[in-house]
Amino acid sequence: MNKKPIISLIAAMSQNRAIGLNNALPWTPIPADWDNLKLVTQGKRMIMGRKSYDNPHRIWSDVGNFVITRQKDYQVDNGFEVADSLATAFKKCVNDDEVFVLGGEEIFRLALPFADKIFLTIVHENFEGDTFFPIFDETVFDIIAQKEFKRGENTPYDITILTYARKFKNSPN
Repeated sequence: MNKKPIISLIAAMSQNRAIGLNNALPWTPIPADWDNLKLVTQGKRMIMGRKSYDNPHRIWSDVGNFVITRQKDYQVDNGFEVADSLATAFKKCVNDDEVFVLGGEEIFRLALPFADKIFLTIVHENFEGDTFFPIFDETVFDIIAQKEFKRGENTPYDITILTYARKFKNSPN
């Protein structure tokens, strides 16, 4: 009998919820955030949308990656596999302990109802953006970890890294 993996979302957003501008992060790199991302996703497969895959600074896992696209015959690099939907990607991960959803905006919106955990970095500034992290019902999650970094502490901005865990186990996944 197949078990279901923990579905984790991982993202960084500004105070105004921006996550991207012109297919890139709207801020300069934040080493503390990258360190956290590498730590929590190590050894886990990743799911991303096509636009996130097309980003020249894309993130990927050495153990496997899924690119969600409706484009037929879309070609991906070695280590990546195309999935026609989030549900298809989730089905291919049934034997994983945990899988990470990396975005972008539409993929986050679709994945939120299934999220068991959310690793969310908040950059305490407003940035121009053309993609945004969706508003979600925070009352169905507990914050189980919180890390604060001040400008100069391995980050050019004040940031907070929050880890949310779903309170109820009757989520759609």
